[in-house]
Amino acid sequence: MNILLINPNRFMSPPVPPLGLEYLAGALEKEGHGTKILDLCFSDNIYNDIDEAVKSFTPDIAGISVRNVDSVLFDDNEFYLDEIRDIVRFIKSSCGIKVLVGGAGLMTNPEGVLEYLDADYAFVGPAEDDIPGFMKMILKQVPVERIYYGKARSDYSCKRVSSAVDYAKYYQNSGLAGFETHKGCSSSCVYCIEANSRVSFRNPGDVLREIRGFVDAGYNHFHLCDSEFNEDLDFSLDICSALKQSGMNIQWTVYMKPTNFNSKLFRLMKATGVYLITLTVDSFKKCSMYWSDIEKFVFHAKSNGIFLAIDFLTGFPYEDEKVLTDCLDLFRRVQPDRVTINTYIRLYEPLQITKIIMKDGALSPYLLGASGDRSMIKPVFYNHVDTQRLKELIEGDAFFRIAGEDKGVNYSTLQGKSS
Repeated sequence: MNILLINPNRFMSPPVPPLGLEYLAGALEKEGHGTKILDLCFSDNIYNDIDEAVKSFTPDIAGISVRNVDSVLFDDNEFYLDEIRDIVRFIKSSCGIKVLVGGAGLMTNPEGVLEYLDADYAFVGPAEDDIPGFMKMILKQVPVERIYYGKARSDYSCKRVSSAVDYAKYYQNSGLAGFETHKGCSSSCVYCIEANSRVSFRNPGDVLREIRGFVDAGYNHFHLCDSEFNEDLDFSLDICSALKQSGMNIQWTVYMKPTNFNSKLFRLMKATGVYLITLTVDSFKKCSMYWSDIEKFVFHAKSNGIFLAIDFLTGFPYEDEKVLTDCLDLFRRVQPDRVTINTYIRLYEPLQITKIIMKDGALSPYLLGASGDRSMIKPVFYNHVDTQRLKELIEGDAFFRIAGEDKGVNYSTLQGKSS
């Protein structure tokens, strides 16, 4: 069976390579399927490129990655599904083949996203293990549900097919090659679509071979694609120890959470080329130990010479201004390198924070965007911290930023810190 895998993500601040499709191609090829990755990120004419790919490859089905529904930030929000829907409809009408959609964006509302995109099937969750069998059922015309849910294993190994992706162009445009060490997240953040998802760890040897392939091709700068690197302290130490023993001279940047760390981990991270950590922090019902761990985390990063950027989400229901000012005072005291403050909470239908807000009619005045649509496919935000008041509270502190004022993620806006 020939499967055309399409990356429709054309976001350029920075551009993000289609890592998920690379792993998916490896899993499908292992089971004897033919695959072709069509990366539309830098396309001058996406419909011409789709036409050419269909004519040359003659796929039986097209798979389209939905990495994000929108850009998540309130200011200058970009909604992606309309362009993806146009691509789906073009493939179905002009090329005459069925379309399967998958990717992290489907987790926000599988039924709603499938219907909005007008696709034939949706695959939700980890796909490497289950999608080859799903494709066989389609090929044999066995009746299948329109929405299929993949199951995460406790560990997994998957070949990665990167040859169809023009990494030189990504690097020229401030994009980075990514890799992952695990899937899933055990944290219970009420605003996160990946909260409480089953965790599956990769074999460290597979991770190193993947990195080695890029290093041998001349690329030594990476962004880790895990939800947070330190999901499990022992596993994080194993990855860093293996990297150190490999002798590869790389630079890489990671997301982390303020738990599962010690001084040895920070030393190893520095020794293996980590130059930037983005620490995710929020103010929702936190105990004193949480803030104590943040202080220790900042200390370890600074003492090891690693640039620390904090992404801080605040302004949850029933919080008063004192919660915010106490957090700002903590950041001023411990002095991370940067704190980006986001007071607009993107709501999705299955989130716990959405259920809390929708249960209390008194909170409805704080809803912004398409709040009348309970599917929340189009952006809906909760905000009760006035931006002007936030600016007054952070005035004079250069390391504070307000989310959305500048486009880009930390590893693109802070390039140059690695030197």
